[in-house]
Amino acid sequence: MLMRPATDLIDHPLPLQQSPGFAQALTLLGRDAGIEPLQGCGQVLVVRRAVRGLGHMRFASRGPVFSPDFSICDRATALRVARLHLVNAGPGDAEVMRQAGFVQIMSPASAAILQLDADPDAQLERAFGKWRNAARQGMAAGLRLRQRILCPSRDGWILDADLAQQRAKRFRALPHALSLAYAQANAGDALIMTASEGGTPVAAMLFLRHGTMATYQIGWSGPRGRVLRAHHALLIDAARRLAAMGVAQLDLGTLDTQNAPGLARFKLGSGATAQLLGGTWARLPGWRG
Repeated sequence: MLMRPATDLIDHPLPLQQSPGFAQALTLLGRDAGIEPLQGCGQVLVVRRAVRGLGHMRFASRGPVFSPDFSICDRATALRVARLHLVNAGPGDAEVMRQAGFVQIMSPASAAILQLDADPDAQLERAFGKWRNAARQGMAAGLRLRQRILCPSRDGWILDADLAQQRAKRFRALPHALSLAYAQANAGDALIMTASEGGTPVAAMLFLRHGTMATYQIGWSGPRGRVLRAHHALLIDAARRLAAMGVAQLDLGTLDTQNAPGLARFKLGSGATAQLLGGTWARLPGWRG
């Protein structure tokens, strides 16, 4: 099983769900997962799962990742050979999915993608005025901003706080077991950023780094952190640190303007671009194509 990007995709920004590190984390959790080549057109991280009455289902999320300069026809041919059953497609792949014989079963969501700059002033210039002012307030609030590698025994409080806010706000995210497995399988690529006032943490963020991209996995802020605009300051500091590590893009996650409008405004206000993903597609055995 191929566990590294194809040669012409080494410098290509890979979403978390299509990265070698994600495959390694899934494997550590006992999942049947791995990266497979697509006839020279690219690659796809496939998760295989036994489904009663259907045999083994092959699933891919935020992919496949295609190499540049291949036609839609070539991509569709390679995708048919991949024998996938369910795909949460990447941006711009709707026609490829149709030509490969898939049927769309769910409309696409949008993700917020932030371009990173190692210069905080340049990063702030990307932001909207109100967001920029809030970030400057946070940066002038005397907060201690720190970065460290995720440690389960030391940072369990952050995971507990996130679970509490998930229950309070009635949303679900990727299981913490996956973040912990990612940290274990990819040394140094799960990074905690904290903001503290007088030694007391008031906000925290967890980022997972994967090549030239990183993903904003968890964000928590207490009441004092919200007053001090700690999350704004943390994101600017994280952008500087990640850019210095060679990360060019930060995936801030999906945008939900209906159920989480405040979070969507925070993401877009930072200067992130809304990227329309490809929707969910199915192609069961026996379907045409």
